[in-house]
Amino acid sequence: MSGFGIVGARILTMAGDGTPAPADPDGIGVAEALAVRDDRIVAVGGAAEIRGEVGDGPVIDAGGRTILPGFIDVHTHVEMTALSRHVWTDVRGRNREEILQTVAREAAARPAGEWIIAQGTFGQDLPSRRELDEAAPGHCVAVRWSMHKFVLNSAALSAAGLDPATVAPPGVRFQKDADGALNGVIEEGWDLLPVPDPDQATLSEALRETLAGYFLANGVTTVHEIGYTRAGIQALRRLAEDGQAPRLGVSLTVPPGHQPLVRIEDGAIPPFGPRLGSSRFWYHGFKIFMDGGRDGAFRSNGLGEKADRWGLLTRLYPTLTEELLRAAEAGIQVFVHAIGDLSQEIAVSAVERVHEAFPELDHRIRVEHFFNESTGTELLERLVAAGGLAVPNPGFVFAEPDDPALRLPPGAGKYALRTLLQVQGRVPGNSDTAGAQPFTTNPWFTMMCMLRLRNKNDVPVNEPERIGLAQALRAFTVDAAYATFAEEERGSLEPGKLADLAVIDRDPFEVPAADLDSIRTLATVIGGELAHGSWQDVGTAG
Repeated sequence: MSGFGIVGARILTMAGDGTPAPADPDGIGVAEALAVRDDRIVAVGGAAEIRGEVGDGPVIDAGGRTILPGFIDVHTHVEMTALSRHVWTDVRGRNREEILQTVAREAAARPAGEWIIAQGTFGQDLPSRRELDEAAPGHCVAVRWSMHKFVLNSAALSAAGLDPATVAPPGVRFQKDADGALNGVIEEGWDLLPVPDPDQATLSEALRETLAGYFLANGVTTVHEIGYTRAGIQALRRLAEDGQAPRLGVSLTVPPGHQPLVRIEDGAIPPFGPRLGSSRFWYHGFKIFMDGGRDGAFRSNGLGEKADRWGLLTRLYPTLTEELLRAAEAGIQVFVHAIGDLSQEIAVSAVERVHEAFPELDHRIRVEHFFNESTGTELLERLVAAGGLAVPNPGFVFAEPDDPALRLPPGAGKYALRTLLQVQGRVPGNSDTAGAQPFTTNPWFTMMCMLRLRNKNDVPVNEPERIGLAQALRAFTVDAAYATFAEEERGSLEPGKLADLAVIDRDPFEVPAADLDSIRTLATVIGGELAHGSWQDVGTAG
């Protein structure tokens, strides 16, 4: 529609200044009507205020439905999630014997030598190399816990050229048996495997279905993807520009790290930043890995062990500092993956160096996974003072072990969201799924985790650090917009901003925290155009 109005709604604008009101005790901003012209919001307020703004366009009576800004996911892996759901074999939640039976069935149905990729999930009991050898002796098999850790059979190890004498690249670990033989478990080396890519049609359809079913269907209107393959990025671009996807900002990984696609020192890189692409697709920034996943995080409590059991580190402080300085000079935002306390110390020190070199620059260098685990506020305070942003992943709490202190340095805690808000004022919302937990693409699931801080067994994980619903809503709207330099365009429903919004079936403030993930998105609108659902789901045109 070129122009329309919505009246009779409960609109959570997220433009409030925190001042409470009878109908808005959290001060997030509440209205009953809005008007859209072309791709922008032109008025927000009462019904009388907006009717004169829509001209001959329809005015839709929402019948009391709740409307809020389209959600922004600041960190995810669409392509890997698409592959895990539509190309690879899903074994999440299955026991070891069931996984082996599934692998054997796949092997019987495929030509000898073909790869079998199975997607598991965090903490799952996966088969060993030898068990996979017996289940599929003539096939290359990889079973993933996550992007960060997986197990291979002997054929897959051979196809990848890995043997006991192979030296692991920086940031990668090959686990071995007591006799020195590779046991098949690899940490952080997925890009070493010669796994064939799906054909372009299969990949494009998998991406389309994933974007539609996991993002648009959950009210997500902007997605920040960490690029996986060049073919996947181009397929995403076509889908976005054809209106079959949320707005897509793609960031590229710098080597060494998972699926590296760009070198900071290269001159031949695409223009970066949302102002240099279309409003539907752009290259956003760089991702740099400092350490590994949960098992490979570079933590201080691991240094007492043998060096080959330390956390994984891809680069040292001087290298990271040089990379961040180059990106800052080019005006490119950087996401630094750092989970362990020592890798976070390196990351924060490098951000401080950028701030010293460019004290007036608003760089907003992000440290991804910061405050998933923490040893206090000193590092966070330094990061914020240097202009950086901590981006935790509250949806990960679902997969936490029943002993949350497992693997942590003494005195460390998990998901200190309330403290993060006190120091930083923001908790940028994200799913960060690469297939292990595809349900985190639903922002209501992650918001449920923020409000409850309990794992899948309902065991509390640092419950005193829970936050409220208004703060969780900000995470996926105004906080996420700020974390991606989009606060002038997205994140709240205000005149002049893009008409990106979601219509949901219930007022979230009337839903128990444990049921938030049952909220259903009736319609998703991007730039004033319907992207999910129907206009009848929004209301009745008058």
